[in-house]
Amino acid sequence: MILLAMSMLVCCKNKDTAYHLPPEKMQQIMLDINVAEVYSGMVKDSVHPRELKNPDSIAAFYKTIFTHHGVTLDQFNRSLAWYKARPDDMDSLYASMIPVVERWMGATAK
Repeated sequence: MILLAMSMLVCCKNKDTAYHLPPEKMQQIMLDINVAEVYSGMVKDSVHPRELKNPDSIAAFYKTIFTHHGVTLDQFNRSLAWYKARPDDMDSLYASMIPVVERWMGATAK
């Protein structure tokens, strides 16, 4: 009985604390989120001057991004917290995004 209880505790604890999206998927989501954040600051309407981000647009962008990648806001937030708690992994994640953005910038410069 004690062994069963201990194994359940270990399984549940590992599931909650170790869960995170893999780096490749997290990279794709974070790239999309960064594009959405930049774009939301560029869109100008009568209520939101160019300098301010439109929170309604950002919320819609995030919903679309999460749906596209098949994740929930909760999964993303847990994964983000996991990466934030591991600065080396977070640095690697951001470093992996740089070549992608550079390719995008090179493609638009042509």
